[in-house]
Amino acid sequence: MTSKSQTRSIPPIDCANTSELIQEFIKTRVTEARVNGVVIGLSGGIDSAVVVTLAVKSIGSKNVTPIFLRNKNSLESDIEDIHTLCKKLKLDLIQYDIQNVIDEFSNSINQTEESSELAWMNIKPRILQTYLYFHANKKNYLVCGAGNKSELMIGYFTKFGDGGVDILPIGDVYKTHIFQLAEYLKLPKSFIQKAPSAGLTKGQTDEAEIGMSYTQLDSVLYGLEVFQTEKEIAELTLISPELIKKVRTMIYKSEHKRRGPIVFKLGVRTPSIDWRVPLTKPKHF
Repeated sequence: MTSKSQTRSIPPIDCANTSELIQEFIKTRVTEARVNGVVIGLSGGIDSAVVVTLAVKSIGSKNVTPIFLRNKNSLESDIEDIHTLCKKLKLDLIQYDIQNVIDEFSNSINQTEESSELAWMNIKPRILQTYLYFHANKKNYLVCGAGNKSELMIGYFTKFGDGGVDILPIGDVYKTHIFQLAEYLKLPKSFIQKAPSAGLTKGQTDEAEIGMSYTQLDSVLYGLEVFQTEKEIAELTLISPELIKKVRTMIYKSEHKRRGPIVFKLGVRTPSIDWRVPLTKPKHF
């Protein structure tokens, strides 16, 4: 496998312009939805740290509710980072310890021998979203997700878990660009230096689970985005054809996660297919 240091990085982004555009997106979506703000689940990772920082810059700290849900896999270092960031942004953090909820749910299923490890791992993010939506409903807020483009494209998220949100401000930003945004936004170095992890199991890291570095993944995804052939990507990035095919396969197999439920078309116009209401409110409403 090609090492991270050998792989050519994708072109950098204009952080100032990207930051402004994302802030405007958040403000527009909050205004058009006629809500009061956003709820954001903080994990201690760089993605949610970037999103909550941009949200505060966009609509102000009083309109942003950060929530941290502790469980047995939570790291004390992540908790310290979250408190540091919230203090810097003047945010009132809401915290819960949900391990007992996870345990009770797991015990009620009682199918340990019949279930895959993935089925158990996905319980946590789906429980997390229940807490986020409770507070969103309570405060008339939107749930703001922290999924990035790299993870969305290969399906590296839980369907109806961390993927079940109202808006995704960094959903079109590659992971390698997230690090650039974090530097631009002057996030604490601890967020930038730690190995990305979903935190679903002890010692888990994203890159080990995906099977390649984010530099490699983004190089392949970017090449595919600009319509390069697999051969061209291999020549330009020095990434093996096998790894490129692996990324293609992950994209294909996870397409269902990037779409809403598939509706059977029967009528003249069908919800989510050819009968869609624009997100921007018409003037006559």
